Amino acid sequence: MSTKPTFSQQELEIIEGYLTHSMTAKERLQFQERLTTDPSLQVKVNEISLLIETVETSALKTKLDRFHETMEGTHSKTLHTPEIIERRNTTSKLPLYALAACLLVIFGVFYFMTMPSPSEKLFAKHFVPDPGLPTTMSTQNNYPFFDAMVNYKRGEYDIAIGKWEQQLDDTTENDTLNFYLGVAYLAEGNGEKALSFLRKLETSRQSIFMEDAIYYRALAHIKKNEPDKAKRLLKENPSQRNNELLQDLKE
Repeated sequence: MSTKPTFSQQELEIIEGYLTHSMTAKERLQFQERLTTDPSLQVKVNEISLLIETVETSALKTKLDRFHETMEGTHSKTLHTPEIIERRNTTSKLPLYALAACLLVIFGVFYFMTMPSPSEKLFAKHFVPDPGLPTTMSTQNNYPFFDAMVNYKRGEYDIAIGKWEQQLDDTTENDTLNFYLGVAYLAEGNGEKALSFLRKLETSRQSIFMEDAIYYRALAHIKKNEPDKAKRLLKENPSQRNNELLQDLKE
């Protein structure tokens, strides 16, 4: 399922300026150059364009409805006095004001709905993927694992996950594999899958990944908006990093 793009207030104003042709020629050229190199920006432009089109369509329908109401029962030419003309000119401007008001409301609601939650902000503040293991010539005896590690280090988490999961049948008790699968899933934003692997290290008290796994498990709970579970885990396993995260959870 696709995720709705998020906007800052500045982005909304810039995109609106582009779509309403209120930019200078230089600004428009610079913006179009950004569009060619940033696909996510084009997605945002399309989203705002659709919103504007929806509001304009609604405004047009209002105009047509008013026109039909005016024409009902009228079959002959009507003489318009200056007062009537002035009143109608004023009335014809109302949909434009309504359109502007609707745009402000829609942008405000849209901006509010796309604002990150406190849990998402806290997760973004503290989550940094584990740097991974060094991939040198001496690691060739476990080539499949370290081949995926290269993808992991490049930020290609979905590729690394696919390769590592193919190795699960024979290495389900491998704490290294379970740890990095958990972190990779967390980097992808999937807290539930991350926990399913990180929890496997609970029985591996001698594992070098044990302390880090607890920290990432707490972050997975935060990602899932389960702050109480994260607090309990952090309190049971105090460390400098865990205490800092716990402090932010309490605020």
